[in-house]
Amino acid sequence: MRTAGVAPAIALFIVLAAAGTLARSASSIEDTCGWRPPATALSETVGTTADLFRAVAGAAPDTTILLADGEYRLERTLEIGRPGLVLRGQTGNRSKVVIRGAGMADTRVGVAIGVSAPRVTIADLTVGYVGYHGIQIRGELGASNTAVHNVHVIDTGQQLLKGSTGAQAVYADNCIVACSTFEYTDHAPSDYTNGVDVLAGKGWTVRDSTFKRIRGPESAGWAAGPAVLFWANSQDTIIERNTILDSFRGIALGLGPGASSLPRDGERRFDHQGGVIRDNVISNRAQWADEGIEANAARDVSIDSNTVMVEGQLGWSISVRFPTTTGRVRNNLTNRRILFRNGGQAVLDGNVVADRPDWLLDPFAYSSSNEDSRTDRSSSLGGSRRSFVTGEIR
Repeated sequence: MRTAGVAPAIALFIVLAAAGTLARSASSIEDTCGWRPPATALSETVGTTADLFRAVAGAAPDTTILLADGEYRLERTLEIGRPGLVLRGQTGNRSKVVIRGAGMADTRVGVAIGVSAPRVTIADLTVGYVGYHGIQIRGELGASNTAVHNVHVIDTGQQLLKGSTGAQAVYADNCIVACSTFEYTDHAPSDYTNGVDVLAGKGWTVRDSTFKRIRGPESAGWAAGPAVLFWANSQDTIIERNTILDSFRGIALGLGPGASSLPRDGERRFDHQGGVIRDNVISNRAQWADEGIEANAARDVSIDSNTVMVEGQLGWSISVRFPTTTGRVRNNLTNRRILFRNGGQAVLDGNVVADRPDWLLDPFAYSSSNEDSRTDRSSSLGGSRRSFVTGEIR
């Protein structure tokens, strides 16, 4: 089995760029994310799968359930239906607490953790090895304001994290995914996969997380959905400071007009409205790589200060597609051009296409003397640029 890797130059760049602002720690989300678990009046510690199910089923609202280190084998979905419940590893080390099924091919446990109540927090654990989703945030059942922090989601049959809706026009809104890792050990069972896939959500944030090998099987050309996808008229999404490696596609706001049969508020012209994609690093040096960033039927989107290095068969790395797509594409560093497709329009400012190999060794080292005709003519940043990762003047 061929496994694609990150080219040494890009790997070096990502390591250097990541030091500091993109640093992650599996054992201390408070240090890396400035986040503390919600305080609750009640708490309980569990150490077996049976105790876990009993505690979740019997918990009062606003209860913390702490999981002792160990493996929790599932025979059915762990469904969280209590508002304000906090489910997290006791020690804070997510590698020490594993909630899992029998594997990606075993659909007896389709979803590992289902969320069907508001204000649920999932933190400090690993989840996966199931037939469909590691975590499903069920907007159709009343889930909203969900927090996923310092979670490792791995090897699921479909999307690693799913935000769903239904015909009742009830949506999962105002959720946050932070300081987490989404990955396949090698690849998904089919092309029907994403890292985070949200339908009709509003006010979500995905930040400071890592996505690795979000791709289908080699027999299908590694094809897959975007590592991060918000669609079905999702709105006001913030996707920032993430690292996406060796994945078929990177980040997408929208798929196209009328792409979903269940769009928010019945809106079919726009597949996404508002939203920001900023300060992300996307790298795939394999020949099968697809787009890095996409805005598809997305109104008033901002794509700012991202670093995109993809080397597949396409001639572009960022695209703005369909007549209803509008917005701004600013201060991005890419190795391929930014393309308007099928009538899409956006304001371009300060973008740089870096096709020189020496730039790839240290993309932050170039100065205004390196700026050539590939820099947008409207750029007003002169010789002082903001870092494409940290936002600091360099």
